[in-house]
Amino acid sequence: MSHWLIFIIGCGNNFEPEIDSISADPNPVVIGEIVTLNCFATDDDEPNLLKNESIDYTWFAAYGNIIPSESPDMVTWVAPQGSGEYSISCKVSDQYNGVDIATIEIIVK
Repeated sequence: MSHWLIFIIGCGNNFEPEIDSISADPNPVVIGEIVTLNCFATDDDEPNLLKNESIDYTWFAAYGNIIPSESPDMVTWVAPQGSGEYSISCKVSDQYNGVDIATIEIIVK
């Protein structure tokens, strides 16, 4: 008589990271001045095996300059030399290809 022992191991589900908000201080800003940007993101993998994954932050701006800080969720943006409304985006991702993107509009006077 044979006995079989079967183990079923689940890896858990990957929940995509989610951007709650992006803040800009100050907004509006004067031409050439500096804005501090913060991206507030969470990843709801806490109850499963993927809870130790990290979130990567990538910032995008077509105009002005983004300057990284020690904390990847915070950058400074140097406003361009022209007035108008400018978009800055933040992409958050985890190592399991979960992604979220949010954009904030900054008024330059």
